[in-house]
Amino acid sequence: MRKRGQTKGIFCIEGLWDSDLRVTSTVRPLLELLRLNEGVNHIHREYATRDEFEFYVRKWAQKKYEAYPILYLTTHGMEGGLLLEGEFYSIEQFSALLEGKCANRVIMLSSCSTLKTTPQHLTEILTKTAALAVCGYRVDVDWMRSTAFELLLFSRLQDSEFSGRGAEAIQKEATEIAKAFEDLEFKMVASRDCAK
Repeated sequence: MRKRGQTKGIFCIEGLWDSDLRVTSTVRPLLELLRLNEGVNHIHREYATRDEFEFYVRKWAQKKYEAYPILYLTTHGMEGGLLLEGEFYSIEQFSALLEGKCANRVIMLSSCSTLKTTPQHLTEILTKTAALAVCGYRVDVDWMRSTAFELLLFSRLQDSEFSGRGAEAIQKEATEIAKAFEDLEFKMVASRDCAK
């Protein structure tokens, strides 16, 4: 449960949504709403290249950012991976960046269809990263509906314990919220065994 004044920060790494830089799509308003209404701190960084993406992912895994245990990756995606600079970047490549570094942390892959893969594959990624939970979407998602869902999810996660004991509660909370957004085909895998 959340203690007074204690929240779980969000470390957001956002890709460029359009090659036209006049297009200003961003998830910042969602993060600001969480900060203003619930006191949830966040770090928001945009990346344009694969090197920048990997740089920020590695930064998040550092101990000094443990107050931001939710990694919120917002970018274009496709089945089994992300799109970085228009190139396929597999979730295996992503999990290799974080191998063994995600104890008591949650990874939200907010990208279309990235988690359209087998349950065994997702469990391998969870085990490799040692994350408390890995979640995302199995289909191409609508921006407004996914944003509404993520706002509710991040709010509810604030009351969950980010430890091995809390993994089951996190998954239960996420599943409950996802019932109202079945079209998003949200998927979460969580493990008590991965927390150290």
